[in-house]
Amino acid sequence: MTQYNLEELKMLNQLLFALFIVADFALALFFYNNTFPWFALAGAGIGLAIIVFCWTGKKYLFFIASLLVFTAMYSVVYNWHSIVH
Repeated sequence: MTQYNLEELKMLNQLLFALFIVADFALALFFYNNTFPWFALAGAGIGLAIIVFCWTGKKYLFFIASLLVFTAMYSVVYNWHSIVH
């Protein structure tokens, strides 16, 4: 396996791990609450991004960016009825 392929697999794993974390947490918040607490989802996503950035620096910047993007996306998805209504 070349170094290029290894780097691509690392980026893909970071993207999928961020998606898995945010999607599962958003789904749990959706099922266990009557109204979706999007502040909890946003706070958890931003807080985890800050923690990972402080621990690792710029090493996992792709994971941090995808974590924030998926947090924003799932906040909109689960609050769509409040936004449009």
